[in-house]
Amino acid sequence: MSYLGKYLKMPPTIEKLHKLEKEIEKEGYSLSELSLYLEFDFSPYENTPYDVITFASTGVDGIHFGFLTDFGTVSDLENAFVVCISPMDFDSHIMIVARNIREFLNLVCTMKDALTISNFNILEDEGQYIRLLKELKQVEPEDEEFEENANYVVEKIIATFDSERIEDVYHYVERKVRTEREQQTILSTLDGLGIIPVENITSNFLPYKLEKDMTIDLEEVKAFFNSATTESKMAFFRDVQFTYLIANEIALKELVIHEMIKLGLQDEVGRLYVF
Repeated sequence: MSYLGKYLKMPPTIEKLHKLEKEIEKEGYSLSELSLYLEFDFSPYENTPYDVITFASTGVDGIHFGFLTDFGTVSDLENAFVVCISPMDFDSHIMIVARNIREFLNLVCTMKDALTISNFNILEDEGQYIRLLKELKQVEPEDEEFEENANYVVEKIIATFDSERIEDVYHYVERKVRTEREQQTILSTLDGLGIIPVENITSNFLPYKLEKDMTIDLEEVKAFFNSATTESKMAFFRDVQFTYLIANEIALKELVIHEMIKLGLQDEVGRLYVF
């Protein structure tokens, strides 16, 4: 599992969830009843942030979930924010959906379908959340068996992890999670993840403004790297990936890799090299 880098192995909750799946499979059930497929091989998309370690997918449209490591500064994946990446939702394909893996399970138990969590990426207000939850409660006769199976797996997760259903999904995702993340970050990024302080929080952070389809001046980027703070460089790494500017610019990619190595971000370089 070299893609895990410094973390060496998945957090205990994932290992325990995998064990639970093996147990319920003997009874004819699986986590797929909730559109949740655990993944133990690195399976990123081109727009999966380099500091995200994937752990599950929905089995549809490449939608997957991962731990946000904040460029390896998170000490324990058990406490890392959980990110949903929905590759087909261009320009709104990344969103933090839970503060940690256990709360992510709370969310899965509440929605009873991990696939619906990807809809959060495009919901704009509380009313849309309420309508989505209302629709989920309307079970057609032909779907009753699927609903029963999902309920069974949900109850197994609740019993195993002492999980709790979230009463107000909108408040949890859009207020609780978002607010806690915003309080941590000192720089905003185009993907909405932001950058947390890693060195001196009193430094002058000057971001490099990037836009889709812009022409990159490599000499200008080199000058930026020579004077920018670590946090500003990390913001650049996020934005240059989010705008897809790095995708077809070999020289730019090499420059980014070189700078990452200088910052000790070997794990992120390894994930970038996938593409």
